[in-house]
Amino acid sequence: MSQPHIYTKDDIAKIGNTLVYFAERVPDLSKTKLLKLVYLLEETSIRKCARPFLNLDFEVWKLGPVAKDLFSDLSSTEQYMLKDYIRTHPEEEGRTYVSAIQDFEDDEFSDTELSILDDVIDKFGHLTAKELVGLTHSPHSPWTMTAKQEGVLDDLLNERVITTDFKIDFNTLLDEKGQEAYAQHLEYLNASKSLK
Repeated sequence: MSQPHIYTKDDIAKIGNTLVYFAERVPDLSKTKLLKLVYLLEETSIRKCARPFLNLDFEVWKLGPVAKDLFSDLSSTEQYMLKDYIRTHPEEEGRTYVSAIQDFEDDEFSDTELSILDDVIDKFGHLTAKELVGLTHSPHSPWTMTAKQEGVLDDLLNERVITTDFKIDFNTLLDEKGQEAYAQHLEYLNASKSLK
């Protein structure tokens, strides 16, 4: 069984401000669309820099990839981890929308990260949640490759399985040199977190 992801105050501030950034710039932001944009942000950062943007764990779910901790917080009637940053608004038709409750603060972000945020919004912000799910489920995506590797792809596609504990392997996005850089950066993040 995997260990829970422990978030520092700085981690929460970066996650929260990332969600605020999306909420301020993407109109009619649903929970599903936000979760997809966060995933695509992580994927884009790893592709460009061999570094995670938020270092979240993403699992292979039917509508995944999904950061389970974000999903739980956004699905709750009251936010816990993100209560200072965003608020959810359930609608009668079953959708939940997300809005910012504070202004974006860029203290946790480098210029490169701000550029990646803007790139993700420019490239994906106009797409619907359904279109984003389709995009993240393309034939050679980490979601599809992980689901195939773990033997659950057909079950997910045929709705016999809705969630799994299988983590997305971002190494599939990188060549050998990129994988080494990614592994080193993850080690650095874990070591620095233990000092806080």
